[in-house]
Amino acid sequence: MGKHTIVALDDFWVSPPPDFDHEIIEYATTGPDQLVERMKPATIVTTAAMKVNRAGIEAAEDLQLIICTGTGSDHIDKVAARERGVTVCNVPAQNTDSVAEHAFALYYALRRHVVELHHVTAAGVEWSKGHVFRRLDPPPRVNSEETLVVVGYGAIGKAIERMGRALGMQVLIAERKDAQQTREGRVAFTDAIRQGTILIVSAPLDASTRGMIAGPELAVMDPTARLINVGRGGVVDEHALAQALKNRKIGGAATDVFETEPATAATSPLLEAGVPNLVLSPHIAWYSSKTKQGTLETIKVNLEAFVAGQPINVVWKIPTLAATKLYFSSAATAHVSATLSRPSLAILASPKCH
Repeated sequence: MGKHTIVALDDFWVSPPPDFDHEIIEYATTGPDQLVERMKPATIVTTAAMKVNRAGIEAAEDLQLIICTGTGSDHIDKVAARERGVTVCNVPAQNTDSVAEHAFALYYALRRHVVELHHVTAAGVEWSKGHVFRRLDPPPRVNSEETLVVVGYGAIGKAIERMGRALGMQVLIAERKDAQQTREGRVAFTDAIRQGTILIVSAPLDASTRGMIAGPELAVMDPTARLINVGRGGVVDEHALAQALKNRKIGGAATDVFETEPATAATSPLLEAGVPNLVLSPHIAWYSSKTKQGTLETIKVNLEAFVAGQPINVVWKIPTLAATKLYFSSAATAHVSATLSRPSLAILASPKCH
């Protein structure tokens, strides 16, 4: 029976049972200079955040499937995958609550100056002088005074809306920026940006959303408004945002995502010294016990379905099964599917994308 070679570029897996018939090669992380060599033996690749480019895809001569262990797939060269007849699938909707909750964690940290006040309190000087409350000036709003604008109305955006309403906020759903008409229940993009006191971005990155919030959008925002990005780096122009914060054009910002990750001061102006009213986290909004368990289950189901010739959660699929380089006879496929279904084959992954 033919075997699959599964290469996990940046995941961690539970060891397979003794009778598992396929090879797993796992790496905690993979650098760009290691990608080509590591992908060469793969028939299946899993990736959380590692960019899988044309060179890697072309180096893996027997590659059949790429599994993104989260929702996002913008780190895969889907043109190269299409040309090679490689199926790309993802793990959708497992991190919804985690990302939405993290957005509000960033919001409260920003609104209440939590990080700044932690350092002030730990220093043990300013509090004794009795003026520490001035760190919060102008006085922050309470939930019922906020107008929350949701930019990106997928599963995460809907969860953000639900949580915002539960907190007593007025919630507006921004229409797509390039929309010709405004749908019922939505507000025209620029009008929403103008009205919001909080903007939470949960939009994916594609050609229509890259740079969607830049200088012109920041310029029309309420000067006390706060912007939170838990969508994708690149949706918000980092240079324009850093400049708006330095010039006090908006009240503050927080982001979990960056155009280049891992971000450093050399790659992102948001990490440079002197940017005020800013809270950062390292693309960790997705991580929770619920996300992890759901991802494990979905990856296993993705593998089972692909081996059975009926791939699911497909981002890009080869046009016909005839184009697939099948490694299994019908009997072998049935055996592998049964093997993958065993509880002992709990395949773990680190689903960084969302």
